[in-house]
Amino acid sequence: MAVALPAFVASHRGSWDSLEALLTRQREGTLTLEELRTLDTLYRRAASDLAHAQTFYPGTDAHRFLNQLCARAYAAIYQPPRERWASVRAFFRREFPQTLRRELRYVGASAALFILGLLLGALVVLWEPRGAELLVPAGVRQYVAQGRMWTDDILSVAPPNSVSSGIATNNLTVTILTFAMGLFYGLGTVFILVNNGVQIGAIAALCAREGMLGRLMDFISAHGPVELSVIVIAGGAGLMVGQSLIDPGELPRGQALALRGREAVKLVLGCAPFLALIGVVEGYVSPGDLFPTWAKAALGLALGGLFWGYLLRAGSAEAETVPEVRAS
Repeated sequence: MAVALPAFVASHRGSWDSLEALLTRQREGTLTLEELRTLDTLYRRAASDLAHAQTFYPGTDAHRFLNQLCARAYAAIYQPPRERWASVRAFFRREFPQTLRRELRYVGASAALFILGLLLGALVVLWEPRGAELLVPAGVRQYVAQGRMWTDDILSVAPPNSVSSGIATNNLTVTILTFAMGLFYGLGTVFILVNNGVQIGAIAALCAREGMLGRLMDFISAHGPVELSVIVIAGGAGLMVGQSLIDPGELPRGQALALRGREAVKLVLGCAPFLALIGVVEGYVSPGDLFPTWAKAALGLALGGLFWGYLLRAGSAEAETVPEVRAS
C-alpha cells in the first residue's frame, strides 16, 4: 500500500534537492568526478521515485516535478551537450511560445489587471479633472497645459540611437521588475500592473479632455501593441511566481517556487529581444512627424499581429508538454 503523498514527498525531498543542486552545478561545469557518480546515483533514485509516483500519485505536482527533474538529469547524463546557438534557436522556435500557451491563463489575468487600471485611471480623470493632479506626472501636465506633447522634444535632446538604447533599457527594467515583484506573493506584480494602467489611462483621459488624444495615439501607435504585450506577459510570469507561493500544492513551497519559477523565467527571457526591437521603433519611428500617423498605426498593428501570431502558432505542431520520462 502506498503511503500518503505528503509523507512520500517528505521522505524523499532531501535526495531530490541534492539532485537539483548537482544539476545546477553540472550546468556550470564545476562538478568533481565523485559528484558525477553521486549525480548518477541520485538520478536512478529519482527515476524509481518517478515510477512510484506514476503508479500511485499520477497527475499530482509531485509527479510533474519528478518527471521534469528526471528529464533534466537524463539530458545531463546521457545526451551530448547542444550547441549554444542551436539551443537558442530551439528556445525561440518552440520552448518560449509553447510555454506562453501553457500559461495563457496567467497572461490573461495580467491583461485584465492592466485593463482594469486603464479604466480606473481614465474614469477618474474624466469624472473629476482634478484627479489628474494625483495620477498624472507634473511634467506631463505642464506640457498638456501648453498644448504640447511631452514627446516632441525627445529627438532634439538626444539622437535616435541614444533614445532607442535608453528606451530599451527602461523597458527591460520595467519588465524584470514586474516579474520579480511576484515574489511578494503576487501582490507586487498586481500593484505594478494596475498602477501602470491607471497612469496610462489617466494620461489618455487628460489628453482627451484637452483635445490631444490624437497626438498621443500618433506617438504610441507604432510601439504600443508590442510594448504593452510584453509588460502583460511579464505580469503573467510574476503572477505564476506568486501563485506558486500562495498555493504550492503537494510540493514544499521552495520546490514549487523553483518549478514554476523556471517556467516564468522563460517568458521573461523570451521577451527580451522583442523589447530591443520595439525600443528601436520607439526611438526612430514614434517621435516626431517624419512618419505619418497612418504609417505608424499600420506598423504597430503589423508588429503586434506578427508578435502574437508567432506566440500562438510557433511550435504548435510539436508536443506542447515536456515528454514524460518512463521508468523501466
